[in-house]
Amino acid sequence: MNSNRDLYPENFYRGIDFFNRQFYYECHDTWEELWGNAKGEEKIFYQALIMAAVSLYHFGNDNLKGALSCHQKSVERFSQLPDQFLQLNVSRFVKQMKDFYFGISVEQTHWTQDLRNRHRPTIKLEGEDSS
Repeated sequence: MNSNRDLYPENFYRGIDFFNRQFYYECHDTWEELWGNAKGEEKIFYQALIMAAVSLYHFGNDNLKGALSCHQKSVERFSQLPDQFLQLNVSRFVKQMKDFYFGISVEQTHWTQDLRNRHRPTIKLEGEDSS
């Protein structure tokens, strides 16, 4: 395991693992524990991550209105942070999220297989091994 994993609370990394495996509900719960005790930019960061996870959870449940609303809230919160925060390239992650939701609107009523099969964003921290 990468020694950088000792830098932040275990639940930060556990949440990333849940996120990357598309367990967005569990991810939300895990990060919410950290968010409750966080302060300042760290609190905004966890809230932004939580909103990103919740947006994808809603998307997976065919709730576009909820997905797009949470996505927008996530982007707004990430915009309050530096480009790099807790080893996350914030601007790259936000771009992934925006690319994922590109062309989707609340008025969309027909779920195509292409829409359901969109590649979900993932979180990769700077300095982590690709393994």
